[in-house]
Amino acid sequence: MLAAWLSAYAPPGLVRAAHYEDPPLFASEVNPAYGHSIRQAIGPIFALWSKYLGDQWSVGNWAGMVAGAADELPPAMANFRPPEAPPQNLKEYDPEWGRAFWTGSVGASCDHARMLKAVKVPVLFTHHFRHADEATGFHMGAISDLQAAKVRALIEAAGQPCDYRSFPQMGHSMHGQDPQLFADTLAGWAAGLPG
Repeated sequence: MLAAWLSAYAPPGLVRAAHYEDPPLFASEVNPAYGHSIRQAIGPIFALWSKYLGDQWSVGNWAGMVAGAADELPPAMANFRPPEAPPQNLKEYDPEWGRAFWTGSVGASCDHARMLKAVKVPVLFTHHFRHADEATGFHMGAISDLQAAKVRALIEAAGQPCDYRSFPQMGHSMHGQDPQLFADTLAGWAAGLPG
């Protein structure tokens, strides 16, 4: 998301090109211009963490969250089972971040469609794991195929090339899951940039 913002709004000459690594464009908005919202994706888990763990773990009710998950999450998330104890990566996570996405405050002043219409540099867009539940419309993954297509169309309408690459076998963080693939993909793309 920061790469997208910089590709649109950075001062001229500061950014030469941008890599959007599986960005939740439109999908992290509460009222997106295209496709599903945060509330039809990972958002209910963010809300659960915020409620039971609190900003900066100020509540810390892990046991209550584990007990309440089945009743508070939508049916499409019925398979989500938090472990009995928080994993280290979640201990380092601030649930306030998730609350900001759930409420929409994280990007209240950054309309994604308007931002993408202002992109001023070439973009590499890598799209990772995604799955839509046809029965409920619930989406797992950072961004849907429909939303990715709209991202590409808006960037190209702004006069910039958008090199789209699909990696459905990758989790949200390709750089963490497969650093070599990430580096090869980015370096190969960057080598083809003009000037």
